[in-house]
Amino acid sequence: MMDSEEQDWEKEVGQFRLTLNGIMKPLRKYGQDVYVDGVSEEIVHLAIQLYYKLSGVDMPFEIRDIHW
Repeated sequence: MMDSEEQDWEKEVGQFRLTLNGIMKPLRKYGQDVYVDGVSEEIVHLAIQLYYKLSGVDMPFEIRDIHW
């Protein structure tokens, strides 16, 4: 069972992901679905890394290996 802080984190990341997918929705109309899904998740991953960096965690930005 997740504690309240973990639930809040998951909720906020989920809302960020939904908002990002909403912004990118027009790209889906032009056959970019596969790219939107991959790029959206990568942006979420980078946003989490930014949060950690701003919280004082010394780490390089890392882009995961995405296969198009």
